[in-house]
Amino acid sequence: MSTESELWNRILARIAESITPICFDTWFRPVSFMGCEDHTLRLSVPNEIFRQCLIENYGGVLYQSVTAIAGSCVKVEVSTAGEDAGRDDFERTDNETIAPLPVVQASALEGPTARPTWLVDQLWTDCAVGVIGGGPKLGKSWLALDMAVSIASGTPCLGTFKVHATGPVLLYAAEDSVTALRTRLETLAHVHQLNFAMLDVRVITAESIRLDRTDDQDRLAATVDLHRPVMLILDPLVRVHAIDENVAGQVAALLGYLRALQRKTGVAICLVHHVRKNVSPATGAGYSLRGSSDLYAWLDSFLYLRKNHDQLILSAEHRSAPGAGPFLLELAKPQANAGAHLKLLSGAPSETKPGSDTLPERILQLLSGALEPMTVETLRQHLQVRNQRVVEALRQLSSQGAIQRLARGYTRAVQSALPIKLS
Repeated sequence: MSTESELWNRILARIAESITPICFDTWFRPVSFMGCEDHTLRLSVPNEIFRQCLIENYGGVLYQSVTAIAGSCVKVEVSTAGEDAGRDDFERTDNETIAPLPVVQASALEGPTARPTWLVDQLWTDCAVGVIGGGPKLGKSWLALDMAVSIASGTPCLGTFKVHATGPVLLYAAEDSVTALRTRLETLAHVHQLNFAMLDVRVITAESIRLDRTDDQDRLAATVDLHRPVMLILDPLVRVHAIDENVAGQVAALLGYLRALQRKTGVAICLVHHVRKNVSPATGAGYSLRGSSDLYAWLDSFLYLRKNHDQLILSAEHRSAPGAGPFLLELAKPQANAGAHLKLLSGAPSETKPGSDTLPERILQLLSGALEPMTVETLRQHLQVRNQRVVEALRQLSSQGAIQRLARGYTRAVQSALPIKLS
């Protein structure tokens, strides 16, 4: 047995050379070596979801390492702890190749079912995994909670978007105290004209969840199996793991677990996530999500909140349905009969034209209110933009006769009472 153990340790060492230390600790430390008999290396993993993710993401690395150390005649058998069912074999001998992937003719594929396209009209597709994204303090959590209340009660989300599947919602809010979370949900129950005591939103009260650990993966899977929610909300994503969000392999492993959980249970999964700072609008909403681009590739539904001047704007993207929006929202202030909540406004947002720049307008406003000329550095400090952008805007305004340059700085031109074209 000692020789067999040495063999497995050599295979592990080879695997460790091929992947990052965090991925190795996450996916190969929990693997138990059960022995090697009849040219079969037997391994055991904690659960079925872990097994599927391991094989899907690291099966190639495992087989290549086994072949390099033990030879091509050794096959690998991976089963869950205490079970022989659900195991996968990787095998190659001198006279045979790896078993091919299952293939069926297109006409034999399962046809469409009668399930609705939408879980929430225009906002979330049926059984989708996805993200509510946006900058800080834009109402991402409010939107997630409004959707939770709507799904749990069957009332329209934001008072407008119809819900097609009603049932329990499982919620983990890592950044809200239980008191603050209760207050928010009570407010939304009041806005939706519901009896708060009857609202089937179920809150996970664990102090922390680490979904890059198999123990917490098992606990979350068991919780979903027990409560059978229509939607699982994790708010925010950054608080349920300790991986490096910029390392694609680590992100892929975490998202693979969540996708496997969704496929196994049918639960829709909503992650609340931040976008990067100072991202150009031309980059695209999905690619502005913080971390690896694997996150954007993974999602089925994506709700994006952003600010355009003083307007709060919501847009929706979907893998298998048309996008929706932009919709104009506001965070209604607390009043005597209702607390703060997101409110859908009528009318379309007044979008800034692509390529337009409001910086010249802001410079004109500053110069109009200034009692003395303003230097480039003074303007830059007020506007909080790069020096080059200020200089370019000043050149544009000077060429249009809107401003004049004096020895002490820039002022608004006296003759600029006529409309100035700022394009």
